Amino acid sequence: MTRKRIGIMAGILLILSAGGYLGLKLYIEKEAVGRIQQWANQSAGISSLSYHSMDVGLFSKTVQVSRVSLQIKDTDSPVAIDKLMLYSFDSKNQIPSFMHVGIQGIHISRSNSFMKGVAPVLAQLGYADIEADLEYAYRYDPIKKDLEIQQVRIHVSDMGQLEVTARLNNLDLAVVKSAPNNPLTLIALAPAVAISGITLNYTDHSIVRRCIQMGARQSGQTEDQFVSGIINQLSQEIQKQKLPSARDKLLAVQNFIKNPGVIEITISPLQPVPLMRFVMMGNTEQLVDLLNISINYHGADQKK
Repeated sequence: MTRKRIGIMAGILLILSAGGYLGLKLYIEKEAVGRIQQWANQSAGISSLSYHSMDVGLFSKTVQVSRVSLQIKDTDSPVAIDKLMLYSFDSKNQIPSFMHVGIQGIHISRSNSFMKGVAPVLAQLGYADIEADLEYAYRYDPIKKDLEIQQVRIHVSDMGQLEVTARLNNLDLAVVKSAPNNPLTLIALAPAVAISGITLNYTDHSIVRRCIQMGARQSGQTEDQFVSGIINQLSQEIQKQKLPSARDKLLAVQNFIKNPGVIEITISPLQPVPLMRFVMMGNTEQLVDLLNISINYHGADQKK
């Protein structure tokens, strides 16, 4: 084979490869546009979505949109978002069986009706503009009606960060989705829902201290006096507890109030506990034992 023929074949292969790549890219981008819109349609409360640019991973199929504007139902101004990442999303089912979404740089305008309601409290706490990040991932079995919340992470700059995982049983997401139109359905749903496990991990940056300062101002006390009052009340409760494990849990809360840092609450019952059972239970010690609750505290200088 001559060099000329080899060059021609190489050129043809290059053109075909480039054409195939562009064709695949256009197909994936077209599919991504549909996926991001379907995600918005499936997300309760979102009435419209627009964005400035989109980037799609050819192999991971992660969809990233930038400079996003979300219009929330029953609000008068949109929410601005720096980046929204749709890592995975079940677009085949009306109730998605899996979803993983990351949202970076959530900005809510002060003219937003929600912000107008909380602005006075934020001002008293000394906060101006609020910027937040959110990431969540879950898997849902529509047959068994089991929901595994693999991650919910909410980070608010200069306030704190909350991370949640959970395993819930007998939870009909179709009923939950229809609740805004028929709130009474939740009353019928609640007795069947059971908890298999929950973890809450909260890292404080400043909001607990600022709440203490605000409480002290409103009660006409110094910050130390206000904290001492809370600590004394908790100490009385600790002395009433018969079980050492119950005292340790309250001591963890007490230490967190003294020196806000990281507090983790874990609920890990030996078997799923129906929601109504522990809601109706009046005995705190029995409730703690039933849910197998543990509370761990790390000081501000020991943050994870």
